[in-house]
Amino acid sequence: MRPRDAVRRWRAIRLFGAMLLACVPLAAVTPAASQEAVAGGTPTRASAVERTLPDAASARGATPQASEIEALFERAKAALETDTLTQTALESLRAELAAVRDAATGIVEAGSVDARTVEAKIEALGPPPKEGESEPEEIAEQRRQFEAELAEANRPIREAQETLTQADLLIGEFDSLIRRKGAAELLKLYPSPLLPANLHTAASDLAKLAGTVRAWLSEASSAGLSPGNERLMPAIGLFLLGLSLIFGLQPVLARKFDAAALTEPARGRRWLAAAAANLVRLALPLAGSLLILLALPLVGIPAELSLRSHPPILAMVLIAIGAHWLGHTLFAPHDARHRLVALSERRAQIAFRLCQFVGAVAALELALETARWRFFVDEATVAVTAVPAILLAAGALWYLSHLVQEGAVRAPTEGERHMQPRIGARFAGFVATLMRLAAGGSVALVLAGYVNLARHLADAIVLTAVWLGLAVFLYAVATSTVLALVGRGEAEEEPSLPLLPVTVVFLLALLFAPLLALSWGARMTDIAEAWRLITNGVRIGDVQLSLGALLTLVIVFTAGMLATRWLQRLLRETVLPRTRLDPGARTALVTGVGYVGLTLAALLAVSFAGLNLSSLAVVAGALSVGIGFGLQTIVSNFVSGIILLVERPIKEGDWIEVSGHTGIVRKIAVRSTRIETFDRHDVIIPNQDLIAGTVKNMTLTSSAGRLIVPVGVAYGSDLPAVTRILLDAAGQEPEVLHDPDPQALFLGLGDNALEFELRCILRDVGQTLNVKSRLLMAIYENLNKEGIEIPFPQRDIHLRDVERIADAFRGVRRESSEPAPVHSAAAAPDAGEAISRS
Repeated sequence: MRPRDAVRRWRAIRLFGAMLLACVPLAAVTPAASQEAVAGGTPTRASAVERTLPDAASARGATPQASEIEALFERAKAALETDTLTQTALESLRAELAAVRDAATGIVEAGSVDARTVEAKIEALGPPPKEGESEPEEIAEQRRQFEAELAEANRPIREAQETLTQADLLIGEFDSLIRRKGAAELLKLYPSPLLPANLHTAASDLAKLAGTVRAWLSEASSAGLSPGNERLMPAIGLFLLGLSLIFGLQPVLARKFDAAALTEPARGRRWLAAAAANLVRLALPLAGSLLILLALPLVGIPAELSLRSHPPILAMVLIAIGAHWLGHTLFAPHDARHRLVALSERRAQIAFRLCQFVGAVAALELALETARWRFFVDEATVAVTAVPAILLAAGALWYLSHLVQEGAVRAPTEGERHMQPRIGARFAGFVATLMRLAAGGSVALVLAGYVNLARHLADAIVLTAVWLGLAVFLYAVATSTVLALVGRGEAEEEPSLPLLPVTVVFLLALLFAPLLALSWGARMTDIAEAWRLITNGVRIGDVQLSLGALLTLVIVFTAGMLATRWLQRLLRETVLPRTRLDPGARTALVTGVGYVGLTLAALLAVSFAGLNLSSLAVVAGALSVGIGFGLQTIVSNFVSGIILLVERPIKEGDWIEVSGHTGIVRKIAVRSTRIETFDRHDVIIPNQDLIAGTVKNMTLTSSAGRLIVPVGVAYGSDLPAVTRILLDAAGQEPEVLHDPDPQALFLGLGDNALEFELRCILRDVGQTLNVKSRLLMAIYENLNKEGIEIPFPQRDIHLRDVERIADAFRGVRRESSEPAPVHSAAAAPDAGEAISRS
């Protein structure tokens, strides 16, 4: 071990021990009544109503009787009218009301088996007679008897519903009263800590506190550290074991995992190793601290310091350890590769120390707040003692906010190319702004005398920053774990799971939303009420929307959709290829199964979720009218697509001509149809054009089609020989059908040729161009063999001023036989003019 590390470790041991010893006496001397005062404000004299409150746990042990419920409601009303209870007493009474409400809710939701049995009997009698009609007296008597039995069977449910309604009303009133008391305590104005008189009062109270702490330490040390104490050695053993976990085993395991994080080539496994190192830095110090706390009662610490009955000490230890761990996680002072904020080595060290400092100040402030109701009887002392802690925490937060924002906008240098920051600039700016608001606002409030509000603001924003930092760490761990498990993200590759970040962020938001609400002043009962509202749902008309109903809806619809896709794949790849259906019919059948399956999945999902959509019929009718007018074209195309799939005038693979486009149908959807032209272009045709317009389908009922090959021969050719050549060429072509037989027709006397046509039926009209090419080559070859000429176009040319043109040509010929003059271009202007005029 290096000397510098040994010195740092010894300093950390001393700091931890000093902070623990400083916090223990402050928290130990606080009785249970002071905790109640912290929760509910300054203790007040308990009223007669408060003294008669039973334990809430006894109310939850069994279903309360009607008399007990009435007594509880009366006490609750009296408590609301007198308004003298503390927040703790109000919370206790509210818990009893909540237990009664839960019991009544269970009765209402379960219903009555007897009532359902009687309803079945009444249904067996048939519908009741209409107005003006009668039924046999025996049946009428049975109906009256069954209705009386039904009313008696439903009586407990009606009573439970009345109890539930009254309990809900009282719980709402209690929540409002508790919030008002909490707001009043939060906005309480203390004496100004800047006045000299208040400073003198605080100094006197603090001197008394120091004397009490010294006396307490002296008494505890003389009793617990005496040689005759049999529990001294077990206490020393627990204390040494806790220190070994914190300062011995934890650094060794952390360095081991850090080395694995540096040498592992895969990014996912690197982050897993880094996450393991971070968890070691959290779990082992926590376990060691618990062992040390367990050793304290063995050396004379009073019994009220046990973790079960006095949690403030544990809370202070958790704050200190959590601040250390979170600073190491976010800033990684010794490992830039896994630093979540892109700071330099020196700035990361400073940020890490600031996190530790904020944790120590927060733990000390919690100790002072816990002990103030026992020792700081004067409000001036409370205000004065809050100023140093707030100022220290505010300064550290202000500096730390600048470091967080600097790390978000700073680009890693060449030597830090392996740094992988996970905090964006906007997110870091938001967190930094919150921290600055906490720093500035808490200082201003505490100096103005609003001590509770200043502490609440500082604590809320610090906890918000802590939860956001922990969320960033969990995001990195979750994404890296998934990438490592699926074998993605190797060697700095970009992750190939695009929905993974969105899913992880959504789950983390659900996880941290209650924690953020608690940090900003929400009570556990508020979280419980929100969860009850989500699970029980809200009623919109006749539809009950709840979390369970929505989950059932999503799960059943997803299962139905997956089953439909599986059935479509089975039909497409296994069943339909063994049938005689054409490809178009197979595609239409698979598409129809898909639409029917999705419809059934939606209906089953609504049915299983228990949603009654009958009340939405009027709204659905109005929406359908609006859709009909506003989305007329889309609805028309949709209906046309359904008609195309059912009637099948056009199917996939057909050769059609529509709207000036000719091609092969490739896909028929519910809104449009895609055809592929022979130029390999895709044309999207609205289904409405295929139903309402004129479509030429060359392969609707059969793939056979007629081919016409025009042929012209010279005048004077042997006509029977031409006919024979045309029919022989058609007979030798395998794609030409012989039923009906090909025909060679003499159609007319053209300007330049005798016009013939070869008409035949092809097996596949899609082979028209290929067959026509082969037929023309065969006909041309046989016509040449027979000496039959295929004429060129013949034209008569009439020339004017022939003599003048001839004289001009003779002049040009004569001049060309003589020596050319210098300017020969102008030798015969008349001849050139004559030629140009001709």
